[in-house]
Amino acid sequence: MSQMMKAAAISGVKQIQIVDVPMPVIGPRDVLLKIKSAGLCTWEQRIYTGQAKSDYPLVGGHENAGEIAAIGELVTNVKVGDRVTMGSSSCGTCRACLRGQDKGCAEHFLNFSLKGGFYGPGGFAEYKIHRSDGVFPVGNAPWDQAALAEPLSCAIHAARLLDARLGDTAVVFGAGTMGLLNLMVLKKSGLRVAVVDVNEARLAKATSLGADLVLQAGPDIRDRVKAAFLGGVDFSIAAYGSEEVNQDALDVLNTRGKICLFASAHPVTPFAIDPNLMHNRETSAVGVVSADRRDHAVATDLIATGQIDLSPIVDATFPLIEAAAAFERATSSPSYRVMLHP
Repeated sequence: MSQMMKAAAISGVKQIQIVDVPMPVIGPRDVLLKIKSAGLCTWEQRIYTGQAKSDYPLVGGHENAGEIAAIGELVTNVKVGDRVTMGSSSCGTCRACLRGQDKGCAEHFLNFSLKGGFYGPGGFAEYKIHRSDGVFPVGNAPWDQAALAEPLSCAIHAARLLDARLGDTAVVFGAGTMGLLNLMVLKKSGLRVAVVDVNEARLAKATSLGADLVLQAGPDIRDRVKAAFLGGVDFSIAAYGSEEVNQDALDVLNTRGKICLFASAHPVTPFAIDPNLMHNRETSAVGVVSADRRDHAVATDLIATGQIDLSPIVDATFPLIEAAAAFERATSSPSYRVMLHP
């Protein structure tokens, strides 16, 4: 096996370089993965366009699936040749881990640091080191769908933190990749779900994926949501980061409703919460980013057993050496997931 490997690095604003980097060194609790598919997350797209700040160069890639090429001496949960998805790690002994909240563990982002450098998240490369507790067998699922276990786990995490249940109602603001994944998870959980977006094609996609109602965004969106749901919804998912969306999502809540702040905003704009209104209506706000390991395990199982079909979310695929074209495709027009194949 070569001591060097190819990687696609974001080297500046709208600049991609294919570089040779050293093969990562495997530790006793690590696995070495041959990356088979990697999704271009919105976060990495924003670093490419300069909307989000990062040190350059950055080898992104945290939506990954691959085949285990080697294992460390202490690894017992997987073997060479296993097809796996890649999620977060946890120490298992800190307060967050012991409370079943390992998203708060210091080792959560161990395998996909969101910092700069050639080994940032590291999935836009031929190989990647991952700690063995962060890999999950995905059976014979198609690689592109398997790679989407990580973003799917974020939507599963949101539904769990909201305590979304059969018979509840929700409105998802934003019908991009993450909005649609939230829609799919909420529908699978038994909710009646509306989706709001400005783009008619995206709303049509939401309808095809099971939305009970789609609404084109506009000045009267609050009234239209309330009219469709007998006064309000139990949950509103802000899958697009803006002050306007957050205010709309807050306004359409039922008594004891919850707003989920799912998307980050660029630039960051605070939004107003009327404390008396929240007090009187007993509403609440839930922030969601990433997922606990249990959510990633569920996401991987759903994909592995064919209980969820993520093929409509995959827009295009490119070989690793055409990463520049892949980023251009993902950022030049509205798209869902663009995948790299190292």
